[in-house]
Amino acid sequence: MAKVVPPKDRDGFEIAIICALQSEADAVDALFDKYWDEDGDRYGKAPGDTNTYTTGAVGCHNVVLAHMPGMGKGSAASVASNFRVSFGRIRLALVVGICGGVPFLVDGEEILLGDVIISTGVIQYDFGRQLPDRFVRKDTLEDNLGRPNTEIRGFLSKLSGLRSRKRLGQNTFGFLQKLCKEADFEKAQYPGPTEDRLYERSYRHKHHVLPSCTICTRCEKKGDDVCETALESSCSDLKCHDDKLVQRQRLPMSSDGAKAAGAQKPRIHFGLIASGDMVMKSGEDRDEIALREKIIGFEMEGAGVWDNFPCVVIKGVCDYADSHKNKKWQGYAAAAAAACMKAFLKEWVPSMNSSANAIFQGM
Repeated sequence: MAKVVPPKDRDGFEIAIICALQSEADAVDALFDKYWDEDGDRYGKAPGDTNTYTTGAVGCHNVVLAHMPGMGKGSAASVASNFRVSFGRIRLALVVGICGGVPFLVDGEEILLGDVIISTGVIQYDFGRQLPDRFVRKDTLEDNLGRPNTEIRGFLSKLSGLRSRKRLGQNTFGFLQKLCKEADFEKAQYPGPTEDRLYERSYRHKHHVLPSCTICTRCEKKGDDVCETALESSCSDLKCHDDKLVQRQRLPMSSDGAKAAGAQKPRIHFGLIASGDMVMKSGEDRDEIALREKIIGFEMEGAGVWDNFPCVVIKGVCDYADSHKNKKWQGYAAAAAAACMKAFLKEWVPSMNSSANAIFQGM
């Protein structure tokens, strides 16, 4: 029989995982194969490091998970900076969690809720100058985030190939099914195709049949205000019209939830992801930025980690980054991202540094 041996010190960890939300960290934590801190923290951290960590193994990799105190680039940058002080031999950082997706890509591919995005680069889309008539992003060589290093670029190139991509998708779905069967993950169940609702990009989330709401009544175009009540209400409460929904070719219309979940295996998409401190809730701005920057999703932490570590962002799509976004898909999207993280590491080749691998020894 074989067992997994923990590393002797913090130098034995080469894989960092960073999550902003508790639901994201819970999903990642649940997919660890071994935990090295069940009997207390044996590794500690450097003086001045304010991060909180979970250590363990995923497959043949020793990994350390950092729990962020909040969302956004600033918090992510602080966590990553402290991370480097305590764990100086990190070769790869994975930012795992949820994001908003661009529903239609330039090549005609569809992104659905529950799909997973793996970054090939990060665009800091909210860094620039606000002029009287427009926003201009700073995109000089000095202002842009760099490309992933050659090791990551080569690995992503292989992973996006036909055979590796098929295996990645199969493993992701297998890990996701296993995770969703656990008792603590009832909220991570597949919500069903009828809950995957994409509205026309200019169709606003507002009161549609409430003449007494003068604010929503006057909302006719981009930039017009909606009332605070509408911002906190569901589409059903606001009577958002089904005839404004956009048809999706990939969505199974079966009423059988099990069949729909089986047919709706998360698809893995590789591409640029936009990172910023703003929550994107505008279909028109989403599509405008996606077309200009050639991005396929929006998230809030990747840019903060990017300059500190060799980094890949793995995010499950929980909304379409429009005004109709809600939290129904967050649990499933977080679980899908965590499952993809584990499938990703199954393909990642460990270094030759024996202390950094989850060593299997005979008993």
